[in-house]
Amino acid sequence: MCKYKWINRINGKDGPIPNRCAKCKARNWNEGKITPEENGLRRRLRGMKKLYERVAEDFLTSDPSISKCWDNELTERFLGLCPRPTPEELRQVIYLPGLVNGLTEYQSRYSWKGFVPSLEDQNKWKYDKKEYLKTRRSEAQKRQDTMRQIIERRITIRKLNRMS
Repeated sequence: MCKYKWINRINGKDGPIPNRCAKCKARNWNEGKITPEENGLRRRLRGMKKLYERVAEDFLTSDPSISKCWDNELTERFLGLCPRPTPEELRQVIYLPGLVNGLTEYQSRYSWKGFVPSLEDQNKWKYDKKEYLKTRRSEAQKRQDTMRQIIERRITIRKLNRMS
């Protein structure tokens, strides 16, 4: 960032803030610096594609739906929102409430691989490859739906702001 400060010169009144910096032409010039926490959350979200591909590799599954269940274009569209997603919105996608045993980038690749909660006893886990893969697909879908909802909310807010 070039630290350019915008001074409005429209008849002494506040006018629209430009989309791009007048000096460096950056789009996010007026948003502030990305914190290390936010940077880590953004990096973790970008790594989801590899994470779900590894799940498919671990089980040597020929089912392409698990390795192709993550949409990188949606991720980049979400991360490219202007103004950029807040750390709270990033956490909302990564640490989605209600996940059975949420898969994260830093989770050991082999710990609890293939295990799902037992239907008979919620305190016990059982090994079920099909159910595990189904859970992972569902988890990816929920995360992507959350990103879509946030994008739609932002678009709606932008439209309402333009109308008023």
